[in-house]
Amino acid sequence: MLISFKFSNYKSFKDEVEFSMEPLTNNGEVDNIIETGYKKSPVVYRTSAIFGANASGKSSFIHAVSYFQGLMEVSYLKRFNEQMEVPAYKLSEQNKNSTFEFEFIKNQTAYRYFVELNDNGIVKEEAYYTELEEDKREKCLFKRTSEDFNSPYGLDKEIAKQTIKTRLLVSELVNNRNNQDQHILDIYNWIMDIDILSIDYKDVLKDKILSSKSNLQKKAEFLRKADIPITKLIVNRDGLYSTHKSEDGQEITFDFMLEESDGTQMLLCLSEDIFWVLDKGSVLFIDELDNSLHPHLVKYLVDLFNSPQTNPKGAQLIFTSHAHYLMDGEHLTRDQIWFTSKENGYSSELYSLSDFKQIKRRKGTFYNEYMYGIFGAVPHINGD
Repeated sequence: MLISFKFSNYKSFKDEVEFSMEPLTNNGEVDNIIETGYKKSPVVYRTSAIFGANASGKSSFIHAVSYFQGLMEVSYLKRFNEQMEVPAYKLSEQNKNSTFEFEFIKNQTAYRYFVELNDNGIVKEEAYYTELEEDKREKCLFKRTSEDFNSPYGLDKEIAKQTIKTRLLVSELVNNRNNQDQHILDIYNWIMDIDILSIDYKDVLKDKILSSKSNLQKKAEFLRKADIPITKLIVNRDGLYSTHKSEDGQEITFDFMLEESDGTQMLLCLSEDIFWVLDKGSVLFIDELDNSLHPHLVKYLVDLFNSPQTNPKGAQLIFTSHAHYLMDGEHLTRDQIWFTSKENGYSSELYSLSDFKQIKRRKGTFYNEYMYGIFGAVPHINGD
C-alpha cells in the first residue's frame, strides 16, 4: 500500500511536491482507511483524488509515477552512455536533478526508496526498510552514489560498483543478477505492480477486452450493478458482443464496440484493471476517471474501493478528475482531496485541502468553495 510519493523537477513541476495517502489532520473518527500496523503511519486512505484546471499538472503527476515505473522496468537494459531522457521542468534556467521517492508497505515491511537522476544517469539511489512486526527503527538497505556504495544490510558491493550509472541498482539486481533477496524483490515488485491508466486508456484497453475471454460473467454482473442491463458478454473471433432482453423476453445481440454507449464501453474497459487491482490489493492510478462516465458511475467506482466489503485486500485508487461532485464528505473527505495549480503562471503546485486551516470541518461538502475558487486550482477565464 502506498503511504506517500514525492518528486521534483519533472514536467510542469519545478520544486519538490509530496502526495500522501495518510490522514493529514487529527479531527475525530477517520473513515475509509486501511490499518497498516506501522507505528509511524498507522492508517492510510483507500482512495484520493486530484482536482485542478486543465494544464495545471494533474496528468504530469500521473506521468511522474509512470516514468519512474518505466525506469524500473527497462533501466537494466540501458547502455553506459545512453541518455536517461528525464522530462525535466523547462521554464527556468535551472540545472537541478530530478528526484523521486516512494514510501510504501509490502509483506509487513515499510519501505522508503529514493532516486535522484539527470539525463546522464543515476546520481543517488537509496533504500530503507522497517520491519513492522518487530516495530524496529528504519534501517538502511543501501546507499548508492556515482562515487560510493554503502550497504549495512550486506548487499554485494562489487555488483553495485559494476552497475553502470544509467541503471537502477534494484532493476539490475532483479533482472540481470537474479537476486532473490526479499527486500529487493519487494521494492521491485511493488513498483511494477502499480497499475496506471493515462488519458488514452480507453483505446489502449479495447484490444485487451477484445482479446480476453476471462471473467466475462463477472464483468457482465459488474455492468448490471451499475444499472446497465446487459445479460451477458460474448467474445469470439469476430469481436465482442453483448446481449439484452427485449420487451418480449428474447435475448438480442449487440456489437459491443459499435452499439453500446461510450460510458458502457469505458466502464467495461476499466473493469479489466479494477478486478486485477482489487484482487492483488495493489495501487491503481487513473487519469480523468470521470471521462465519458455519468456521475453515478464515477461514484460507483469510487465506492468499490472505499468499501471493505468490495475491497477486502486494501487496494488503493488514486485518480485525477474534474468531478467536483465527489467533494461531498461521503466519497471524499477533506484529507482525500488534492489540488494542482499554476498560481504563479509557470510551475505546478500540489497541495491538499487540509492545507486550508480555516476550513475546520473534515466532512461535509466542499465543492461550492472549490467552484468559487477558494482553494485555487480552477481556470481563470478572461472574457475579453
